Amino acid sequence: MKKNIKPHSLEAWLAFFRPKTLWIAAAPVLVGTGLALAFDGKCNFWIFLLTLLGAMTIQAMSNMVNDYAYNVRKAERSDRVGIPRATTEGWISMDAAKKMIGAMIVLACLFGIALIVIGGWAIALIAFLSILCGYCYMGGPKPIAYTPFGEFLVFLFYGLFAVGGTFWLQTLSFNILVLIPGTALGLIGAAVLFINNYRDVEHDLSVGRRTLAAVVGKKVGVFVYSCMIYIPFIIVGWLSIANHSYWPFLFVLLALPRASFLPSILKKTQQADITFLMLRTIKLEVLFALLLTIAGIGVFYLTWPLGSLSASTIFAIPF
Repeated sequence: MKKNIKPHSLEAWLAFFRPKTLWIAAAPVLVGTGLALAFDGKCNFWIFLLTLLGAMTIQAMSNMVNDYAYNVRKAERSDRVGIPRATTEGWISMDAAKKMIGAMIVLACLFGIALIVIGGWAIALIAFLSILCGYCYMGGPKPIAYTPFGEFLVFLFYGLFAVGGTFWLQTLSFNILVLIPGTALGLIGAAVLFINNYRDVEHDLSVGRRTLAAVVGKKVGVFVYSCMIYIPFIIVGWLSIANHSYWPFLFVLLALPRASFLPSILKKTQQADITFLMLRTIKLEVLFALLLTIAGIGVFYLTWPLGSLSASTIFAIPF
């Protein structure tokens, strides 16, 4: 049942921003910072804060562009069962939405410039591609949302690039081991988008959207979703086995009981009720990220001399 929300109220703007999804952007920043501690013994609070705000701003921008562009394309019909979109429902006018998107792009660029000063050309490339893909997901003449490649981009940008980019900002170096937790987190992030599209398969096909869920179908979709949920535990577990000093990464197994129920729930849940499963997948990603971050801190205390990270280092201004 759709809500009766007053236009341009706080509740209307929150529906436009979709703040619950900001956790998806925050998770890889936490993990990348934890890995910087684990593998390089470094952490700077101000860099962490700037990275976090930049990532969340891009996520909010992407949410708003998605909402706005759906309305422009008239790509939503009455049979859609997902979370209502603010512009489609008339809660936010198209003019106000367009201005807010412009403001958010400017804000994302400001955070991006600050991070580029710190991280150089590598961060410039990631920031540019992040803003571009955040816009192109539903904007532009050929939206990524109409193709099966949305999950792959989530895997790259919310996994490998976000975790690796955060690590680079903290250490100004690259460690190939960062790709393992980055892959794990990226797969769970992709599962969030996949389950969202899985819920709307019939509607999406009716408006010409050929998402990954639409291409593989519902039966194979359960298998694909299961792989995205279980493989992260396998590869992070392998990291712990390959180097015994990294045993704290086994903490992620604490999230396995929560994860193990999700594929079976998908098989039994009616299409109209899948939104709650998507939210549980987001919660799994956040829990997985928190456990990876705690593991990184644990590895730091096992690997690096106590006291090697002083308060003056953590809170030093990075410019």
